[in-house]
Amino acid sequence: MNKKKLEQFLNLSLDTGTDFSEIYYENTINKTIMLSDCKIDKVVTCLDRGIGIRLAKGEYMVYTSTNDLSDENIINTINELKQNYHGSPIYKDVVLKDKNIYNKKIDYHHGYTYQDKKNILKKIDKIAREHSSKVEQVQATFVEEEKDVVLCNHLGEYSTDKRYLLRLVIHIYVNDKGKKESTYEAYGNSSGYNLLDTFDLEKEVKRLVDIAVSKLNSVDCPNGIMPVVIGPAFGAVILHEACGHSMEATSVSKNASVLCGMLNKRLGSDKLTVIDDGTIDGAWGSTFIDDEGELTRKNVLIESGILKSYLVDKINEKPMHHKITGSGRRQNYLYPPTSRMNNTYIAKGTDKIEDMIKSIDYGIYAKTMNGGSVDPNSGEFNFGCREAFLIEKGKITKMVKGATLMGNTLDVLKNIEMISDDLKLGTGYCGSDSGNVPVTCGQPTIKVNNILVGGNK
Repeated sequence: MNKKKLEQFLNLSLDTGTDFSEIYYENTINKTIMLSDCKIDKVVTCLDRGIGIRLAKGEYMVYTSTNDLSDENIINTINELKQNYHGSPIYKDVVLKDKNIYNKKIDYHHGYTYQDKKNILKKIDKIAREHSSKVEQVQATFVEEEKDVVLCNHLGEYSTDKRYLLRLVIHIYVNDKGKKESTYEAYGNSSGYNLLDTFDLEKEVKRLVDIAVSKLNSVDCPNGIMPVVIGPAFGAVILHEACGHSMEATSVSKNASVLCGMLNKRLGSDKLTVIDDGTIDGAWGSTFIDDEGELTRKNVLIESGILKSYLVDKINEKPMHHKITGSGRRQNYLYPPTSRMNNTYIAKGTDKIEDMIKSIDYGIYAKTMNGGSVDPNSGEFNFGCREAFLIEKGKITKMVKGATLMGNTLDVLKNIEMISDDLKLGTGYCGSDSGNVPVTCGQPTIKVNNILVGGNK
C-alpha cells in the first residue's frame, strides 16, 4: 500500500459527486494462549489484513471493505461504490503528505518468551488451587494484538499508527458440595507485557478466589430505590453506559440522545468532572491517532457539573457545528468509523469512602461491576453487579447476589453526591455501530444518593 497507489485510488473515488473520500488499511496479528483444566488448552494465531473505503457527500456516507488487496479488485470496488453518487468531480490530483506518523518504539514482549507466558498461566492455576480446595476450574488467557494502520483521504492527509494490545483474563470457578459460583477479572494495556509489573499476580489470584468463595454464602439482593456506593475502576461502566454513549455524535447528531441541546447546561454537582482521554500512555483505550487519522486528545466532557463537549467524528463535525475530538473509532477495516469513547473517567474528588458508608442507613455497596447497556435516546440503563454488599446502619455487612442497577442518565448524574480520590481505570470492550473497541472505564469510589436496585428479594 504505497502512497502512489493510494493516490491513484483516491483520485479514482473522486471523479463523481462525492466531497469526501477516505481509505483505511490495516494489518493485524492476533495471538491467544489459553490455560484450562490445568494445561495449556489453546494457542491460536490469526492474521488479517484489508482495507475500508468510505465516500461521502454531506451527511450521506457509503462504505465498503475487502481483504482482496489486488489492484483490480480495489478499482472494481471503488467503481461499484461510486454508483451511489452522481455529479461532476470536485477534487483533482490528490497528493499525499505526511500528517500524523507513528514513530514510537515499544518493547511489547519485555523479555517474556512464549515459555514464560505459558509458565505464568500455569502459575495462576497453581496459586488458585492451593489457596482453596473449593476451586474447581481455572481459566487464564493471554490475548495479544499487534496492528499496523494506514489512513489517507482526499485532502492529501496521510497518517499511520502502530497499535499494541495485551489482555490477561482470569476466570475462577468454585464448588462447595454442588453449590457453584464464579468470578473473573480482566487486565489490559496498550504497551505489552509490562502489564505484569503493575500488580501483584499472587495477591490478585487469591483475591479472586476469595471473592468466588464468598459468593457461595451470599444472600439475595433486595429491591428498591436506595443509596448506592459504587467502587472504583470498572465501576465507571455506569458512567460509560449512562452518560458516555449519550455524548457520542452517533446519537447526538440524529437528535437521538437524552443529552441533545444540553451543551453548557448543568448535569450534576460542582464535584463532577468527566474526561475522555485517548492519550494516556499505555492505557487500554489509548491510540496515537483515531480511525480517521486525527490525533487523539484529552476531552473534558463535563466540567464541574456542566456539559462542555460531545464526542464528534469528521462526518458529524459540520452538521453539528462542533469541533472534532479525535474520537472516530472502529473495530477493524470491516466497519466505518463513528464517534466512540477511549479512556473515560470521573476525575478525583475529596470525599472519604468511610464517610460515604457511614452516611447510609440502608443501601448497597457495589464494589465491582459487570457490563451493562443503555438506550441513548431515553437515557435508560441497567448494569449487573459482580461483587456487591449490603450497607446497614453505616456498615458494610452481607454479600448479596443478583444485584442490578437501573435508572436514567440525567437522574443518576444529578444524584452523584460524593466522589473520593481513589481513581482507578478498568478495561473492557464497547459495542456500537462501528463494532467492538477497547475502552477504559475509570472513576474513584462514588456515592449515588438514589438509584433503583433490582434483586431477587
